Amino acid sequence: MKRIAFILSIMVCMAGAHTLHAQNTLYIHSNDGTKQAYGITSVDSITFSAGLNNLFLFREGVRVDFSVAAIDSIVFGTVAPAIDTTGQDTTGQDTLAVHDSTMIFIDYQQDTAIVTHYFTSSKFKVTVSGAQVSIVSSMGLADLKYYLSGSATEGSFSLESDTKYELVLNGVSIASTTTAPIKLSKKIARTITLANGTTSVLTDHSGSDGKAVINTKGVTTIRGGGSLVVNANKKNGISSDYSITITGGNITVNNTADAGKGIKADGDILISGGNLTLTPSGSLVMDTVGSGYDPSYCTGIGADGSISISGGTVNITLPASNVAGRGIKADGNIEVTGGSITVVSHSGGGTYRDSTGAIDSYKSSCIKADGNLLLTAGVLDLTATGSGGKCASADGIICFGQANGTDSALRFTAKTTGKKFLVTGSGMDADYSNPKAVRAEGNLYVYSGLLNITTSNDGGEGLESKDTLFVKGGTNILNTYDDGINAKNHLQIDGGVTYAHSTNNDGMDANGTITVTGGLAISIGSRSPEEGFDCDQNTFKITGGVMVGVGGATSTPTASVCTQPSLIYKSLTSGTALCITNANGTDILTFQVPTISGGGGGFPGGGPGGGNTGRLTLLFSSPALANGEYSIKQGGSISGGSSFNGYYTGATYAGGSSTSVTISGMVTQK
Repeated sequence: MKRIAFILSIMVCMAGAHTLHAQNTLYIHSNDGTKQAYGITSVDSITFSAGLNNLFLFREGVRVDFSVAAIDSIVFGTVAPAIDTTGQDTTGQDTLAVHDSTMIFIDYQQDTAIVTHYFTSSKFKVTVSGAQVSIVSSMGLADLKYYLSGSATEGSFSLESDTKYELVLNGVSIASTTTAPIKLSKKIARTITLANGTTSVLTDHSGSDGKAVINTKGVTTIRGGGSLVVNANKKNGISSDYSITITGGNITVNNTADAGKGIKADGDILISGGNLTLTPSGSLVMDTVGSGYDPSYCTGIGADGSISISGGTVNITLPASNVAGRGIKADGNIEVTGGSITVVSHSGGGTYRDSTGAIDSYKSSCIKADGNLLLTAGVLDLTATGSGGKCASADGIICFGQANGTDSALRFTAKTTGKKFLVTGSGMDADYSNPKAVRAEGNLYVYSGLLNITTSNDGGEGLESKDTLFVKGGTNILNTYDDGINAKNHLQIDGGVTYAHSTNNDGMDANGTITVTGGLAISIGSRSPEEGFDCDQNTFKITGGVMVGVGGATSTPTASVCTQPSLIYKSLTSGTALCITNANGTDILTFQVPTISGGGGGFPGGGPGGGNTGRLTLLFSSPALANGEYSIKQGGSISGGSSFNGYYTGATYAGGSSTSVTISGMVTQK
């Protein structure tokens, strides 16, 4: 009797279907929690088998078979509303049309889920257990769209497909204490779209069995104009075994898991749009290896390959709880060609024993590349407040801007306020982990850009290269506690406008040689024994450019290799207005000397030329400086003109005292 009543209800519904103008869809609900939908206008007829055990639905000439025993109910309704997945502002525009042949709807209803699809093939398998949904598709149909909506406090979505597809997060909220909220299997391309005007929230648990809230096995693109909040408590927020590309969306990842990553790819990560906000608040994990440990770090964005950022906005905060955390970390290169990046690290460092038993250190980095760090364009604002913290570091080269680039295309700001900490040794043999703004193990190049770098504690250097440092362009302002610029082997200045002011060390320091061929280089060191320009007693070559060096001492240019004269003046007064005038009355240098107090207290420097403990020492070189008589004026006033950190052009100098000097040869000292 139940089967007969069921059949009669279908007949009645079909007979009156033509009057249900608003209800244009036939839904067949199965006992397994899935449902299939068919547009009424596409249904030709419904019949039954001789024993009434099977229902036959004829749709556009094709028969679809159902077991009557497996059917829970048949109802009429309206097709799901159109969903905008374009990621664009669609005000006043039609949204995307709904095509029932490509769309699958998964609607979470707390402790259950309803799956609506349009396939009867055995190669499209749907399993629903409570609010946990699993779909396996091997039909060979590409570009299917899976729409997730609703809410479940103990749910999940698992998809395995043999062809590329699109997963649309349409304001869905899924939490799970046992598994990853979203698992996307198979090594095929997939797109995750955040539907416009919606906010989706995905949360896992420390006891979940997955390695990420969104665990995707293939090449993944994230797009759309909606919002996504990911709360990662087990390990990673969004993880791919291949690459991840982000072109849009407002994505927030809160990562509390130790050694977890907010966004993690075993391949590359490419960001060209969207707004990313990441807060990795977990900490490091020490894995036992050999005679010691191997640390794993909690990171905002991490890639085993390379990271490329060409657009969008990235905001990362590393709280103090995240010891030695990394904002953006790549095992390969990191390249920034656009967009806006802000990283604030309150993360500190410490020491441990490595696999050989030797003492090593861990420290935080806002941006860290195991390969090269290439910053061509965009806006970067990096702040490190923790002990030994680094703003930007690379095991390879670091490059700012590009040859013949526009300075305004790249805006780089770096600030460290953390202190150094002891790693090994003591006294003269002590080895510290220092808070560096920019540090390259390889060469460091400045081609163009607006660089503003500040450090405030001992060990805080501005630009450091463990090989050769080239300044070829850019507008570079460095106010540091330790060396403003430091090169282990060679410092070369070929262009640009650079101001480096160290309050407790050298303005510009090369442990090897210095060559200056062009540009404007203003270098301010502390009092003796610190220097404006320091290369010990190594070769110091000047063939062009304007140099103004002030400190307790200076290295002396090597006359035999110089082609442009220089003047060393050892009676400069701190805080004075300075003017050097040639015999024709033309001012060739007008400069406001900063007030320099204290002393470096470091190792004696200066090479030939040395220094003194009273007055400051000036090193000046310019194409306008030639053999002849000059007046050095101090203590007057400067008015008018324009200034770059005290270096004036078009200004008027008046008053003060005057000293005469005769320039003769490549190096003149007075």
